[in-house]
Amino acid sequence: MWPRAKCSAMGRRVAWLILLILFVVAGLAWRVPNLDAFSLSNDEGAHLTWAWLLHEGHPLYSETVLVWTPLLFVLLDWMYDLAGVGVVSGRAMVLGFLVLACGALAWSARLFYAQEDERAGWLMAGVAIWVWLLAPVAFRLSRMVMGEVPALALAVLAVALAQMYARRGGWAWLLLSGLLYGVSLLVKAVNPLIALPIVWWVVTTPEQVGWRGHVLRLVAWGAAALVPLAMCFVFYDPVAFYDQVIAFRLQLRAVYPLQIERNLVWLADFWRQHWGIVVLALCGGVLLARRARWTTLISLGLWLIGGGILPLIIHSPLFYQHTIILLPPLALLCGAAAVETWQQLRTPRWLWGSLGGAAGLIFMLSVPAMVRANDEVLWARFGREAEAIALLQQVTRPDDAVISDNLMLTFMAQRKPPPPLGDLAQVAIDSGRQTDERLIALSEAYRVEAVANWALRLPQLKEYMAWVERHYLVRRAWDNHHVLYFGRKVAADEVPERRAAAFEEGITLVGFAAQRDTAAAWLRVTLFWRASRVPQRDLTVFVHLYDAAGQLVASHDGQPVYGQLPTTRWPTDDLIPDRHDFPLPRDLPPGEYTLAAGLYDAASGERLAVTVDGESIAQRAVVLTTLSLEQPL
Repeated sequence: MWPRAKCSAMGRRVAWLILLILFVVAGLAWRVPNLDAFSLSNDEGAHLTWAWLLHEGHPLYSETVLVWTPLLFVLLDWMYDLAGVGVVSGRAMVLGFLVLACGALAWSARLFYAQEDERAGWLMAGVAIWVWLLAPVAFRLSRMVMGEVPALALAVLAVALAQMYARRGGWAWLLLSGLLYGVSLLVKAVNPLIALPIVWWVVTTPEQVGWRGHVLRLVAWGAAALVPLAMCFVFYDPVAFYDQVIAFRLQLRAVYPLQIERNLVWLADFWRQHWGIVVLALCGGVLLARRARWTTLISLGLWLIGGGILPLIIHSPLFYQHTIILLPPLALLCGAAAVETWQQLRTPRWLWGSLGGAAGLIFMLSVPAMVRANDEVLWARFGREAEAIALLQQVTRPDDAVISDNLMLTFMAQRKPPPPLGDLAQVAIDSGRQTDERLIALSEAYRVEAVANWALRLPQLKEYMAWVERHYLVRRAWDNHHVLYFGRKVAADEVPERRAAAFEEGITLVGFAAQRDTAAAWLRVTLFWRASRVPQRDLTVFVHLYDAAGQLVASHDGQPVYGQLPTTRWPTDDLIPDRHDFPLPRDLPPGEYTLAAGLYDAASGERLAVTVDGESIAQRAVVLTTLSLEQPL
């Protein structure tokens, strides 16, 4: 009989494990569609951008200004190595941590009932995972490149390791729990008071060590937790790290005084979105008390109240994403509600079992609303953002610096900000970390080619926006709050190669710049125009490359400034930088090539007459330079 019983138990474990895996796979499949969609979160764009700057060789803190702990960005950098720089790469990594969080919750749930019916542990694990995957706050954040889900996954795993220590003893479980707790804070310090249930598990270990032994073990756990933070001061510039990560947080305390009423509003918003989960979790607490399961109830109570509700009430400033720290203990309490209801109905104790059944029904009634909320996130569409991304890609080059108060916009356009910019978040502006003077200095030092006002933060820096209005030729507005500035003005002494070619319509070609991009086999040409009067026709610019025999081998024709500043809208006397980038044929042989440019009327095809040094040019094209291509492309 024993082998048969053993095989039966093993079969049940395998069946439960398959069921949990199916839960997780379904949760992932629900999140995967539209994974490359735009997000209005500046925070997500900032995270992706900072990791990209690190990936491009700009060290954190010393060159790339970063107000967060570094591990999330190091992990994103590794993910970029594996899958390329992109939104999908970052979000896939976060989904990986979502799976880790499911595993950690399942492990923790099973440990709560490890000494009882094994089926109870599996049931608690299944319900906890289901709640975790269904909750809107977890759904939203698991589809964003933010630190909350990865940090929380590691923190829950640290709790499970502490539970293992409480069950079995042993220094390895204890130290590993402390280390993972510290690593979770290094991803993002989203849940520091999760240490409270961990401390509870440490001091309730069955080991007979006395109070001195418990103190020693707590000290050892704390020392292990401090190791990751200490390593930051070793691997990074300690002064810059302290200023950007620690001093900045202290500064925010002065800028944002504690507002308990505002924080309670955020908690109420969480309740409105997750009311079915909260009701089922409260039922779980009642049923645990009914059966006097005080160890489970105290640990989950410390986790929910001490490690969740209390830090949210005293946190400043508090935002929606912070409320996710409530979810793991709530999910486990929901799992406990399912188990305790099952136990009550088996006994049978119908009154208490009916209480659990009613709470379960309330939870089920809340599920459709949560599904709808998640689907709204999943299938969100952003029309003007797609237009702005495409325009930003059109009017800037990949190596141009761009500034925006929504870094998701610039990241999806594959454009980088100046590395020292940091983040144009509201907290950075309010704390004085981002000022008009700083942004003007960065825009000048890094030759920022475009500025995107997209998140209602840049308009607060009025002097900087006045500077932007003066220094950019084109203002593309979707409305007053969504504006893209580009066509950076230049001064006369910034023109690299001078020319004096006078065209009809009062237009002068003042100079040019030409550069061959050998990596992409493109020719980058910038023409610098000036109009003494506003031209009366919308003219087309041509840039042609000829071989030694006079044959055209490559060209670009288009209206000025990527077609966004027609000649009939040219300001008089301003220098107008006009870029024309075009690919060179891959089979272009080595030799001497002539680069020429001019203007023509697209309606008639007639080129404008031009004179150079008072001499009329018969071909009506200005020879800019001769390029020597010494090797095949």
